[in-house]
Amino acid sequence: MDWKNPVRFIEELDSVSPTIRGIILALVSGAFFATMHGSVRLLSRDLDATEIAFFRALFGFVFFAPILFRTRLSVLRTSRLPLHLLRGLFNGASLLLWFTALSLVPLGDATALSLMGPVFVTMGAIFILGENVHGPRWIALVIGVLGALVIVRPGFQEINYGMILVFISMIFVTCSKLIAKSLSRTDEPSTIVAYLSLTMMVPSGVALCFVWQTPTLTQLIFMVAIGFMGSCGHMLLTTAYKIADISAVEPVVFARLVWAAIVGWFMFSEFPGLWIWLGGALIVAASTWLARHESRERQKREEND
Repeated sequence: MDWKNPVRFIEELDSVSPTIRGIILALVSGAFFATMHGSVRLLSRDLDATEIAFFRALFGFVFFAPILFRTRLSVLRTSRLPLHLLRGLFNGASLLLWFTALSLVPLGDATALSLMGPVFVTMGAIFILGENVHGPRWIALVIGVLGALVIVRPGFQEINYGMILVFISMIFVTCSKLIAKSLSRTDEPSTIVAYLSLTMMVPSGVALCFVWQTPTLTQLIFMVAIGFMGSCGHMLLTTAYKIADISAVEPVVFARLVWAAIVGWFMFSEFPGLWIWLGGALIVAASTWLARHESRERQKREEND
């Protein structure tokens, strides 16, 4: 067990089922992503989304620089470079669309609409990855959607440009996640995330030439934090995909709404109302029920073996 690396420790914790370990990592990754999105929303008031996306990729890569030097670049060794490049293309497009949307749509609305992502991923896991999505996972997914609907009641009344960008962004995110799941079968999470930062930094850097605005020291600090939180979130989520079925992990992504509510409270003085917590309770209940069901199923299989 690697006690110095909490992510690796959870990954190798054999006494806990892989699904539960994946759910734990996905829950923590949601906190990192929600905080990052709140920071992006603050910066998007003054900076172009392309510039934020570039610095997110740049500082995300800097976060992995010590790993690169320590391993003498061995972390970049892969036999599936084309897939890494394709994932970077999909994720870069989704990130730019998402950051632009956050400047046009409130954080809560954007987060709620992004919940279409897990639905796309679950369908992709069935038809592309060939995963067996059984009844309990569908039930957890449906309960998660119901929890989201409770939170965003009565739903979106008007469709604007920002919401369309969120929707398209989720399609690209789905492609990125499915590729990440495929890559996790052969490559280490650190390799997958390192390539993600590299492949996103180059195209956004070229586009940055047309929208450059010198950031203030405060803005720069926020972008350093965004890069760190984004890389941590992707590392945790990629590890979750590695040790558990993607269709089991995705219902937990709905918990990101709860994290978004907490971030909105602290960063924008938006106190979560009763409906937020009722919907959050449904989401947590779905995740907990799924984890317990998967644990019981694992015990039954071990007893039969």
